[in-house]
Amino acid sequence: MSLGSPQIDIVHSFSPNLSLFSSDGLYRSAFKRQPCAMSALCFSYLDGVCTEDVPWYYSFEPSLLAGVPDHHLALAAPITAYWLLSTFFHYLDTRDWKGLEHYRIHSSPDAIASRNTRVSPTAVFWTVIFQQITQTVLGYMLLGQAHIRIPDHASKRTSIAQQLGVVLSSDKASRLAYFMYRWGIPLLQLLTAMVTLDTWQYFLHRWMHTNRFMFRHYHSWHHRLDAPYAFGALYNHPVESLLLDVLGPVIAESLSGMSTRQSALFFAIATLKTVDDHCGYRLPFDPLQMVSRNNAYYHDIHYQKIGFKYNFAQPFFAHWDILLGTQMTREEMQRRKQNSQVKVE
Repeated sequence: MSLGSPQIDIVHSFSPNLSLFSSDGLYRSAFKRQPCAMSALCFSYLDGVCTEDVPWYYSFEPSLLAGVPDHHLALAAPITAYWLLSTFFHYLDTRDWKGLEHYRIHSSPDAIASRNTRVSPTAVFWTVIFQQITQTVLGYMLLGQAHIRIPDHASKRTSIAQQLGVVLSSDKASRLAYFMYRWGIPLLQLLTAMVTLDTWQYFLHRWMHTNRFMFRHYHSWHHRLDAPYAFGALYNHPVESLLLDVLGPVIAESLSGMSTRQSALFFAIATLKTVDDHCGYRLPFDPLQMVSRNNAYYHDIHYQKIGFKYNFAQPFFAHWDILLGTQMTREEMQRRKQNSQVKVE
């Protein structure tokens, strides 16, 4: 997964429009034009806004990075994440450090190179570059002009508290609303996007394996890499790239109701996870491999001949493999290999 079309309409019906994530272009000047009434219960104001109602990670700046519009950031974030992490793992691939042998899924970089004879690293590199350029152009074409809408933090929090107050006391409702507004809703949006992307990619990936035409003409490109490595994570046919790496994130983002900055964060996380799933390492304390069992060690089985029709799930969780019986563990793979050897003998 590389990128999708950022959601330019920054205010959604249930989005808390969070600081680190929200994007409106001119918050500071807009708030100055329409300051809220001072409240005797508030002790801190910024530009007429009670900062006690604003999440601590909220930013009034027109863009998260100075000089970079947030919708451009959403396009650049996944590409930057892809090459930063890929470069790190490629550097490890070029080292002969003995300490790395214990963490490599395959014995050595030479072993990986000996298996990947159908496509050169140079061809992989330029194919990924071409696809990222294409995806960026498509994403840019889909962008519109972000329109400014001022988030009213106090009213949003109050609205949540009023709905909770139907079943809870006012004090409990207020406390729960505080948590939901700052953490509950944005985390739910992130989880929704992750599960949606997983669902899209699982069924499309599995279909490309079961449909001979789709595999022969499109998905077989990706399986030219018999042993995956980091910067080959997005080595795909352009058609597959459009279906998996553009449409998937667009759908996930749309259903989750994310703001532009939330989208940038989600695209970056999904890209980092995809690269890590193809890195060929089991590094200790790797947070991307601690999210779920669906990690580099798990996904590598899919590239083995014996696991070719298993472990379709990507990039976050393995629940679809588990539910639909397409999961193969490392232990099961070894057991099947041993049984195959016994039959041959």
